[in-house]
Formats: sequence, C-alpha cells, structure tokens
Amino acid sequence: MLNSSSSAIRILHITDTLSSGGKERQLVELLRGFNKIDGFSNELVVLSDDIHYEEVRSLGIKIHIFKRSQKWDFRIIEKLCGLARQYRPNIIYSWESMCSVYASPIALIFRSALINGMIQNAPLFLNWKDYTYRRLLLTAPFSTVILANSLAGLRAYRVDGKKGLCIRNGFDFDRINNLPDVDDVKRSLDIRTKHVVGMVGRFHRERDYSTFFKAAKLLCDERKDITFVALGEGPDLESFRGRLKCDDQANIRILGARKRVEEIIKTFSVGVLLTDTRYHGEGIANVVMEYMALEKPVIATDAGGNREIVKDGENGFLIPFGDEKALALRIREIVDRPDIGSGFGRAGRALVEQKFGIEQMVQKHAELFRRLANGNRALSFEV
Repeated sequence: MLNSSSSAIRILHITDTLSSGGKERQLVELLRGFNKIDGFSNELVVLSDDIHYEEVRSLGIKIHIFKRSQKWDFRIIEKLCGLARQYRPNIIYSWESMCSVYASPIALIFRSALINGMIQNAPLFLNWKDYTYRRLLLTAPFSTVILANSLAGLRAYRVDGKKGLCIRNGFDFDRINNLPDVDDVKRSLDIRTKHVVGMVGRFHRERDYSTFFKAAKLLCDERKDITFVALGEGPDLESFRGRLKCDDQANIRILGARKRVEEIIKTFSVGVLLTDTRYHGEGIANVVMEYMALEKPVIATDAGGNREIVKDGENGFLIPFGDEKALALRIREIVDRPDIGSGFGRAGRALVEQKFGIEQMVQKHAELFRRLANGNRALSFEV
C-alpha cells in the first residue's frame, strides 16, 4: 500500500530507462514490493521514454519522464532540483552511473541520503577507460551508500567498507506460475530432442557465446539427443546468426529476443551463462536465478558474482572462461546422469527460496531506507 502521509519515508528513484533488462526488472519488482508496505512513498524519474515494463504504470506511484537530449544534459539537474524542492526526498536512489552524476548535487543541496546503485557487475580489471569506474570515483564522496548486488562487485570497484553495501537481487516466484506444458512449448519451437541446453543473454562481447556454440558443435557432432538454444538480442545477434547458417547445424538454434523466456527455460535440461572475462564480470545475474527457480542445473563461468550463487558441484558447475571442452564435458555429465541434474535443480531452487527471493530483497531495502531516514549511516558490507 502506498503511504503518502507526511510521516512516510520519501524515496526518489532515478534510472536511465525501463528497457528490457535485469536491473530494470529489479527496480520494478522493488517498487511493486513497496506497494505492500506502509510507511514509504516512492516516486520515479526515468531519463527517457523507453519503458518496456509497462506494469510500472499500474503501481500507483508518480512517474516523471525527464527525457535528456544527450548524455551530459545539464537541464536534467535543473528539473531534478525542481522536483526535489517539491517532493523533499529523504533518500535519492540512483540506479545508473550517469544518474548518480545528476543526483549528487541534488542530494547535497537538499540534504538527502544518496544511494549510489550503479554497481551491477564485477570486472576483473579496472582502468580509466571504464566510464562506470570514473563516475564512481566522481560521485563516491557525495554517496551515503554505494550499493552493489554482489560482494564481488564491491571488491572489484574497491569500495570503501564504510560506504559499501550488498543487497542481492531477488526473484519473484509468481513469474513462473501457470507456465504452459513443456511438451507444448517444445512443439511450438519444433524441438524434437530429449534434452535442451540453453543460454539466455545479450549478444554482446560481454557474453561468451563463442564458447557456447563451439561446445554445442562438439556435442552435436557426436550425438543427436540435444538441441542447443540461445535467447537474447544485441549488436552481435546477426553476426552469430550468419556464422550459424554457414555451419548448418540443425540442432543449434538462435531464437533471438523472446518476451516469455521462462516458458522456454522450463524446457531446459541445463541452463548456461558464459561470460567473456576480458570485458565483463558478473554480479548476481538474474538469469541464473531464473534457471534455479525453475530447478535447472547451471553451468557458468567461474568469475565474479557467479561464485556467490553457483555452488560448484552442489547446484551446478563453474568452468574456466573460453573452455568449450570443459563445457561439453559438464553438459554430458548432467544429461547422462539424471540424478545429478535433478539434485542440482532442487538445490538451486532451495537456495533462491532461502536467499534470493523478492521478499528478502524488498525487506532489506526497507531496513536500509529506515536506517538512512533515521540518520544511521553506519553500515556493513551486507544487510
């Protein structure tokens, strides 16, 4: 329930977009969760008119569209200043690095606590070419809390322990209620094999699709009971489609962007997430939580926040970056040993229920908001 009384803790959220993405989904789920808690008032600023998650409009909160004409649009600061003068937020919550740049002077002027939530990954190497790192250094002095979704992210960005805080992403199990029958989904995709091995992620240099397809080719050359599917959009999508067409592999599919990915994940025997560690380090990836919530064993690159959710040999396997032979070996092990796959799936589901549920994420944010509104700035690395 939205509480608009003068005694409510007022939070102003600022994000670049509400396009299709894990961070954007977490923001919408958080706002939805706070509709059920008294004592909080939330308003949202979006710096574009790109809103994929239309359900945010039904949550009963005020949404302000401040569309910027370019990355450094200083008119945004003027608009935020006017809004803050009217709303008087106790807390400003920035969800993006550029949003933190805009929010820092506003928080200073209006004496609001600033939650700097730009850290969503855990890079292995930092350098001045990384705009997120530069903006973090710029905005850290103005930030009350620097929030990450993984401990690996805080360590990677060398966040001061007095300001750093980890609240991990949460999964809403309502998303997987009433999914269609697996056989019906497989028929709709013309998948006739016993097993489906899938990877969900953007076709971008941060994702290691090259290793995924190399392992797929190795296994498709030796057996005919597995179909490999890849779901996602991105700048490299057509390039991979062209290469796959040349290989002419019937049991390797690129499905592109899909709205109801949960329906397809339900068909998986194995869920894969591979990262190119030269360019990216995972925080807590939403798709890994989706795999586990649907009781799918996971194979992921051994780096970053993956180690905080994938327990090697318990709910999945961690493999070295770029090792298609290791990936093929682990896929064989899971599909040829049903007891391993089902055991990993149950363990993954239990972990998400215990530590990565949407309720836990909402309650930890509520605790943080209360502490900040009461002037308690002493934090630990994990709430």
